[in-house]
Amino acid sequence: MKLFRLLGVLLVLSGAAGKVAGHQVETVEFEFQQTAGKWRLLGEMDIAYMLPETRKVPGGQPLSREGVMKAPPEELARIRRETENTLRSLLRLTYAGKDIGWRIEFPDFDKQPFVLPEEDADWALLSTRLVMDAQPGPGELRVHWSGEEESELIILTEDSEAGEIISVQPGGEILLLNVAASGVATAASQSATGGWVYSGFRHVLPLGLDHMLFILGLFLMVPKWKPLLTQSLLFTVAHSTTLAIAVLGWVVLPGRIVEILIAFSIAFIGVENLWSHKVGKLRYSLVFCFGLVHGLGFASVLAEKLEAVPPARLTGPLLGFNVGVELAQLTVLTLAFLVLWPLKRWTRQVQTAGSVMVVLAGCGWMMERMFFS
Repeated sequence: MKLFRLLGVLLVLSGAAGKVAGHQVETVEFEFQQTAGKWRLLGEMDIAYMLPETRKVPGGQPLSREGVMKAPPEELARIRRETENTLRSLLRLTYAGKDIGWRIEFPDFDKQPFVLPEEDADWALLSTRLVMDAQPGPGELRVHWSGEEESELIILTEDSEAGEIISVQPGGEILLLNVAASGVATAASQSATGGWVYSGFRHVLPLGLDHMLFILGLFLMVPKWKPLLTQSLLFTVAHSTTLAIAVLGWVVLPGRIVEILIAFSIAFIGVENLWSHKVGKLRYSLVFCFGLVHGLGFASVLAEKLEAVPPARLTGPLLGFNVGVELAQLTVLTLAFLVLWPLKRWTRQVQTAGSVMVVLAGCGWMMERMFFS
């Protein structure tokens, strides 16, 4: 009976796999600046993410820049109003533990004629400034983020030498500034990896179903820790390499091709499990090669988040993200062992049935991404 329950879980996962396309994580990004008597957060908001009818649609597409610029005045007024409402629902600013007021400016609406920031993919972005008066007395300036489950807040500090890019998940906060009793304001010291470890972890668990299935495919060939740790490490080294060079812009591959190759890697690992029950040089080589492909998939997430960040500042986010991915992979393997433990009598059957499900999920993804994306 337990075996049938496990098979049912695998069937549900394989069915859900067809509904997941890539690694898409919503973000709101700002640059923090200090000027005489003012504190500012500057960014470009994705208009589709700001509007109530489009911001929570699974797989929703951005609005067209050209289309928005041709919208009638009443629609532009609505976009401005809804963007402010959304930001005020997502963000809260505090100083010395107390909420502080802030105003929102939209410089694009001051242009004659009205024009949105240029964007290569024709995405409709709206330049946005959050402006607050510098507060008297000592204290800490913090921004609190209450976005949806899959969203992140990213803030880039302006100091070119000590500046950092900081990521936080929903329910978190970022310390932006320390003001001493003397009135001297200093940028808050942050961990080099910031919230990127958690971001990398969430990118696999629970958001990256295709990545989880690949790791489960590795588990199902030989469910023993030593070969699995070697494969996991090889996989991480490989995807860390291509992630770094892709974020730096040294390698560019169409996202659809990458997603098809990722699906192929999942199916192939499952097929190999069915004809072999021994981890050898071929397996290790395949894991490394497929890791290179998965790194390009990760890059599709990070490239847009980090495109404005100087290369010298990328070390922390990349290191933290990859550490988070590795921790998530180890968590998936640990959970797999816990599920298998009461089913030890049927280990071979679980390996076979699970590998079949992995093959079906991978093939389903390939068909979807080749013909229906």
